[in-house]
Amino acid sequence: MKKWRKVEIAQTILSILIIFSIIIISVYSVWPNFFRHNSPEAVKLVISGPPSNTIAIGQPQVITIYAVNTNGKIDRGRNDIIELIIDPPGSATILNSTRANLQNGEASFIVVINQSGIVILTSNWIAGRTPLESTMVSVNLMEF
Repeated sequence: MKKWRKVEIAQTILSILIIFSIIIISVYSVWPNFFRHNSPEAVKLVISGPPSNTIAIGQPQVITIYAVNTNGKIDRGRNDIIELIIDPPGSATILNSTRANLQNGEASFIVVINQSGIVILTSNWIAGRTPLESTMVSVNLMEF
């Protein structure tokens, strides 16, 4: 009889652990921010350009790329190497450079577009402390 009692106690403890694990996993998936602290470390790149994503043909425009954390705040400690890609590649678009170093979490590019149409700008992380998620924006090029 003692042997069966030990088995029952072991089964009860195992059942409690399984139920407790299921509860913890459920709470973790429902309220992830309760368990995960938002890090000030950047996780992605963000492209910022002219208002309303419309650029005047033939006029130099500044496109700025930021390294931001999960809250959207700029990580001023990032000095990574990034690149800006223009699609379609054969478009009449001139970039002052395709690669730049982030300085205090940001980098700027000068873009001159010489033809109407839609261009997709993509920023990619090349090298640095930790990889950053790429970002892409569509820009409507209009003649003024």
